[in-house]
Amino acid sequence: MRRLFCAAAVLVLLFLVLAAGCTSAPSQAGHVTIRGVDISIPDGQPPSNVTRVTVVPYLDAVYDDVDGVDLQVSAKEAGTDIVVAETVLPIGNLTSGRTAKEEIELALDNGRRYDIWVTVWQDGRMRESGSVNVFLPDRTTAGQRLAYSLLSVSALDVMTPEIDADPITLDIVTAITNGGQASSGDLAMEVRVVNLQTGITAVRESRSLGTVAGDSTTKKVSLTVPNGYDYEIRIRLIEGGAAFATSTGRITLAPPPQVVLAGGTVLDSGKVTSPVALPVPTATPAKPSSAQVGQFRVQSSGAPVPTPTPGFAAGLAAAGLLGAGLARRRR
Repeated sequence: MRRLFCAAAVLVLLFLVLAAGCTSAPSQAGHVTIRGVDISIPDGQPPSNVTRVTVVPYLDAVYDDVDGVDLQVSAKEAGTDIVVAETVLPIGNLTSGRTAKEEIELALDNGRRYDIWVTVWQDGRMRESGSVNVFLPDRTTAGQRLAYSLLSVSALDVMTPEIDADPITLDIVTAITNGGQASSGDLAMEVRVVNLQTGITAVRESRSLGTVAGDSTTKKVSLTVPNGYDYEIRIRLIEGGAAFATSTGRITLAPPPQVVLAGGTVLDSGKVTSPVALPVPTATPAKPSSAQVGQFRVQSSGAPVPTPTPGFAAGLAAAGLLGAGLARRRR
């Protein structure tokens, strides 16, 4: 009887080992991943404060067909979590071995930098997410032709013909040098004068300066403001619609405080003004004239990790435990 029991136990162990070896292959769950993302900016867009950007993601189903796929495309201000545009597109089913291509259009303010985020969802779970950095140039005006000239500002002065006049006239005199061979484009000076005592803008206007044919010339713009105040003067020099130099300075026209001596005599210090601190304009920082697109990078992945079913090793361990139990009973 004991021999019959041992023979049956051996047969059961042999069956477990063979069955475990047959089911040892790991199971791979199908999931979706992002193969890559292209950023396309269609040509021929008219001058505007927005730019139409086409985001083209490529999606793959890995290991097996997948369903319940959604695609989320978001535009955020670069380096922040501030979302300025977002689109969610239901994809549905994806076939393994075939790459799916989608196109999503976003309208974004130009002259700024963005992070374009692409995220794929499967059955409500995030599978993969990545971003690409995009800079959009300013397109509010038609693109300026290559400069006719090389302009620079060699001197800038603020003068007045009569210091005691009220209102007082301020003459902004600018010396502009043309280092090119041809005449410059049409020049203009945008001026803003702010009263520092009241915070009110006293003057805000644009004046035409004509052109600079060659070598150097002096341009003058005259403004009239109330006397007896301090002012901040901001100027912006423009050629053909594009700024090429800016400057900011202050002028003191407020009378100095009265000084009363011990005997009650008022000391008349006379009206004086401080020098005008209006430095020579500095060139405006050059901005890229065309869009810049970085490399798409996967930031996070929620792809399922394959989990193997019980295999040969698990069956062998079970057989060992059972054999050890039998040996202990025989003893």
